[in-house]
Amino acid sequence: MVVPGSRVATLAVALIAAAVPRPLHAQAPAERAELERFQDSLAATADSTGLLVLERRMIETAKVERNNTLVHLKLGFLSLRLGELGGQAHYDDAASEFQWAIDLQPTWPYAWYGMGLAEYGVGDSQISFVTGLKTMLGKDALTRSALAFARSAEVDPSFVRGLVDLSNTALRQRVNVKLGVALDALRRAAPTPAAQDPEVLLARGRVEREVGDGDSALAAFRGFLDRGASRGLGQLEIARTLFLLGRYDGVQPYYEGAAADDPATVTAYRADLLTIASDSVVGEFDRLTGGRRAEYLRRFWSDRDRNELRSDGERLREHYRRLFYARKNFQLIALNRHYDIVERYRSGSRDFDDRGVIYIRHGEPSSRAAYASPGLEPNESWRYSRPESDLIFHFVAREDVQDFKLVESLFDVLGFSQAIALRGDRAGDNPVAEQLMLSREQLSPIYQRMQSAGSIGQGQYQTEERRMGQASIALGTRTDSYELRFAQELEVRSDVLAVGRDSSGTLVQVTYAISGDGLEPVTVTRGFLYSVRVRFAASDPTGRVVASMDTTRHFVAPEPVPDGEHLVGRVAIPVPPGRFEYRLAIQQGEEAGIVLPRDTVRVGGLTSAALALSDLVLGSRSTNLTWRRSDQDTVLFNPLQTFKRGDEMQLYYEVDGLQPGSPYEVRLAVKKQKGGGGLFRKIFGGGGAAISLKFGAQAAAALESAHRGLQLDRLKPGNYVLEVTVTDKAGRKDQRLRPFQVVDG
Repeated sequence: MVVPGSRVATLAVALIAAAVPRPLHAQAPAERAELERFQDSLAATADSTGLLVLERRMIETAKVERNNTLVHLKLGFLSLRLGELGGQAHYDDAASEFQWAIDLQPTWPYAWYGMGLAEYGVGDSQISFVTGLKTMLGKDALTRSALAFARSAEVDPSFVRGLVDLSNTALRQRVNVKLGVALDALRRAAPTPAAQDPEVLLARGRVEREVGDGDSALAAFRGFLDRGASRGLGQLEIARTLFLLGRYDGVQPYYEGAAADDPATVTAYRADLLTIASDSVVGEFDRLTGGRRAEYLRRFWSDRDRNELRSDGERLREHYRRLFYARKNFQLIALNRHYDIVERYRSGSRDFDDRGVIYIRHGEPSSRAAYASPGLEPNESWRYSRPESDLIFHFVAREDVQDFKLVESLFDVLGFSQAIALRGDRAGDNPVAEQLMLSREQLSPIYQRMQSAGSIGQGQYQTEERRMGQASIALGTRTDSYELRFAQELEVRSDVLAVGRDSSGTLVQVTYAISGDGLEPVTVTRGFLYSVRVRFAASDPTGRVVASMDTTRHFVAPEPVPDGEHLVGRVAIPVPPGRFEYRLAIQQGEEAGIVLPRDTVRVGGLTSAALALSDLVLGSRSTNLTWRRSDQDTVLFNPLQTFKRGDEMQLYYEVDGLQPGSPYEVRLAVKKQKGGGGLFRKIFGGGGAAISLKFGAQAAAALESAHRGLQLDRLKPGNYVLEVTVTDKAGRKDQRLRPFQVVDG
């Protein structure tokens, strides 16, 4: 028998009590409002002493008013609050009071809702190996919690708070067993009218997605939309789910939802964007509304696609895959983070540790390494391979094994004092430091060099290694990327030259030579087919893409390209005048390719009023790579930039901004590059280490073009630079440089 105010209860009591006739009535709105005000007052205080005094008084009241359901509900919620403040036993107390309320009024949803919260708290405090058998039998507290939450919606279909609160709590905590409780409750409530409530559908979709059932999540979110709820939020949830399933058809609902102005939708979009966006981007997002906000996001993601040489929608889809992965693997549990002196980076994130911050920005690392030893804090190092230079990040978890923080150097894993001591000593003399270096050999050659260096070299390498870490943190925490990767790297030589124009304006010529060693042809009727995909993007200093191109060219040869020879090609891209950073990737077939290091290209003059000399095109007839400017003019290219001494090197350039009819002067100079070996000899009748030729011309038009043939037979093998300088009558000047190599032939 259950005594009012006692602390013993089971769900079975409600079934026994159901057989006893009682005067039942629905919970009145005034009673609900009174109960909610009481809950709000409890949530506003953290004074457990005062709450315990209140509890004693209410227990006395409950003993007198045995059949007052509202008193037992209030006492139950008071016990829940004491449980939240650290009194775990109070969850059992709460269950007792809610059970009594259920016994009195089994149709009151708040009684079942409170029981669900109480059993959830009991289960939360008892999750262990011991409860495993109970879980299998369906008798554990968490299962009872799910039953109670589902029952709260069953007895009153208008009451959905229990299902929604349970789902949101489970999603915040992201513990599998708790997500399972929420999903169980939602599925048990599916036959009830409450299951079609928009808030419940939204909660169910989020829980289904979190446990990995994307199809069920989509069904719930589409139901949410069908019931006239927040259309923007529903479209965002559908887009998130489609992206998680690896589908591109999430792009359209993502941008459609972004045009909605309701606060919940805007907040959700902003939170997703905040994980990679700069303050200026977030500020602009905050200033825009409706369709302008959606268009801004479209430009934001489209620029990233093109800058990373990706197809439309790839970067957006990848962003949501990373967010989901980070929530699963790098979620912060404790919000009160403490920092060691060597942990200089402060992310400010309340959701992810520093691994999550880097992962969301840059994705899966190229390689990872860790080293475990007694007394050594958990540690990881990640490397991101890049054409320019690799990014290397070191993480250590000192106080919380689920909170990894960035440090500048691998040796910071040892702690501040040991890291300082190592700077004046050989790291190899410290056994733990030596093992750390061995574990990171695959990440960077510097760890191999450290092990073999003497004490002086060791200090230099440690300084260099720390600077590498500092640079990686500075770049890695302020930018984001989605680098192209290929299973097999092609050997490619390329040129990107700002020269020429067509009806669309100024052009950039991309030429390439792919070594036959890595080419894989497809046999066709006419011979051997080589499909070469070329991707190019040029962006201004703000990151805005001004020109891009993604094209595939097909070459058919009667015989395979031999090892030691090259497949050559050229594409032209319209690019407006200016100085831009560009990315270039060349791919052959499905698996082989290369992303070339970032570089810059200057198209036209430095200002609109400047004299502008184009890039210098150095070609040869033996390369068989041409550009037909017109029926009367053909330009030769040589992307290898290597010429035999017996060849005649063909030079082509353009001068823009001239005054028609006015004279101008051109100076050609060839200089030996340092370290190339040998001395430069005569080309144009001069002598010495640097020889120049100067000649005058008269402009027939604002844009002049010129061809020159340069004999190389008097040059010794080596590396050279050709300089061309043009000066007009007004003293305006421009200069371009072009390296090339001379070999015996």
